[in-house]
Amino acid sequence: MTLTACGQTKDNTQQTSNNLSVDTTQTQTKNMSDYLPTIEKANPVAKRLMNEEFYWSPIEETAPFGNDDGADTYAGFKDWRPTHKTDNPKEFLLNQINYWGYPTFDINETDIEKLKPYLRQRELGSRYMSGIDAAIVAIAFGQLYLEGTINKDFNEIAKTAIKRELLPELLVLWGDTYKVERETQLKKLLAVLNQVD
Repeated sequence: MTLTACGQTKDNTQQTSNNLSVDTTQTQTKNMSDYLPTIEKANPVAKRLMNEEFYWSPIEETAPFGNDDGADTYAGFKDWRPTHKTDNPKEFLLNQINYWGYPTFDINETDIEKLKPYLRQRELGSRYMSGIDAAIVAIAFGQLYLEGTINKDFNEIAKTAIKRELLPELLVLWGDTYKVERETQLKKLLAVLNQVD
């Protein structure tokens, strides 16, 4: 399996919002296993805070890297970050959303009444929202995994994304069997973010 980074163009470059190009040829040829975060390779701070097995699951839907949107986002972020060390990870997020073609909403919003128009105007509104929130979580935990910290502004965006996913109207979409587990895991993710300076 090969991966592509966000913003890929025909000449194998990745476009960023400041019009810098990054060669993505290497990204396309790497195996998926090169992108799976493991506790053994984690920054010591991430090892200490992400101290349960579910954080590292490649298949657990609520895990930072366990869902498709989170895994794809982390893989792109891992390649993007070395050449954008001082950039706000939000820049990568916006490029990723644009690359996917997902319709956007106010990522700082947690009021369900203000989110309902987005959820209702599109058949897949809740799917797009959960995908964008999964991308946000993957970037935050990806930075923690790689660097042992999270950009302060982006950490707030990630906390908001988790609080949004904890709204009863969104939790219920996961079904009676899984919603309790999802709520528990989301609260654990939020607790980790609250411990990062």
